[in-house]
Amino acid sequence: MKLKCAVAGLGTNGAMHYAQLKQMDSVDIVAVSDPRLDELSDHVDLSGVEHTFTDYDALLGYGDFEAIFIFTPSGQHIEHIRKAAAAKKHIFCEKPLGKDESIEECEATLDFVRQQGVKLQIGFNRRFDPQFRDIHERVKAGEIGRPHIVRVVARDPFVLPYDFIRNSGGLIQDFAAHDFDMVSYQAGSRITEIYLQGTTLIDPGLAELNDIDTLTASCKLEKDGFGLIDESRKAVYGYDQRVEVFGEKGMLKAENVTESTVELYNDEAISLRKPLDYYLNRFKQAYIFEKASFIDSVVNDKPIVCTGEEALNAMRCCIAAQRSLDTGLPVKVSYE
Repeated sequence: MKLKCAVAGLGTNGAMHYAQLKQMDSVDIVAVSDPRLDELSDHVDLSGVEHTFTDYDALLGYGDFEAIFIFTPSGQHIEHIRKAAAAKKHIFCEKPLGKDESIEECEATLDFVRQQGVKLQIGFNRRFDPQFRDIHERVKAGEIGRPHIVRVVARDPFVLPYDFIRNSGGLIQDFAAHDFDMVSYQAGSRITEIYLQGTTLIDPGLAELNDIDTLTASCKLEKDGFGLIDESRKAVYGYDQRVEVFGEKGMLKAENVTESTVELYNDEAISLRKPLDYYLNRFKQAYIFEKASFIDSVVNDKPIVCTGEEALNAMRCCIAAQRSLDTGLPVKVSYE
């Protein structure tokens, strides 16, 4: 059975998600919306989509669909989630849950979603990466015993444009949110305390945006053990994304993904391919799998893999991390 759905937001990420959805046999895209719809016709294939709108409210007003995929700007997520829930639509929303809203506003929105009886999944795509998911399942099965240390390395290949950074929430909200979620996901435990240090080692101009380009974070876990995160906005050798879980019985780790696993060994040197160059390439399968999981959850009434509550926990971690950066001290993560 195909899921009748709508797509809101066709920017860089939205266009990628939309293109993937168009290739999936499990969905039927009946409507889309984007305020810049006329400008997108050159690189977004809208053929076969009967209803197109430049206004989100008009899309919901049309309403002849069961679920909506929201890829609008981060600052609109909470508003758009509430409106979709009021319209009784199941919701997939790209992360973050919210950008400038308070924890209380986000909690109220999640309560409202529950009251409407619809499903909500937030797009923390890295949970669906085949390598990271394999580690999670094997840790959960007890293969390395109780996790002691979870380490996450996350380094971009280049500094993003200032206009994007200005509206993204910065390195902590935009990048580290993924990594706080990954630490919790792999450890099977919430983070209770964060000590984060950060600075501008790559682009001093980011300080004018109240942002940083390099950070490390040490996290305490509720079930004991620790998380270690290091991030950079520029790794000259490619998109560097690695995860390691060390436990009482051993270790599981996922290395970088490359275009080829072939390595050259000779009397002068050893050479191998660099990591993939960009997140849209590195996590292509993860993006497909997260949407497929949401569709399966709706069609077959299965539990959501990444809930709004879990996304809210990542927000709580980001708030504590920012306070730690500002004060230079470890900060408890508040779940109350």
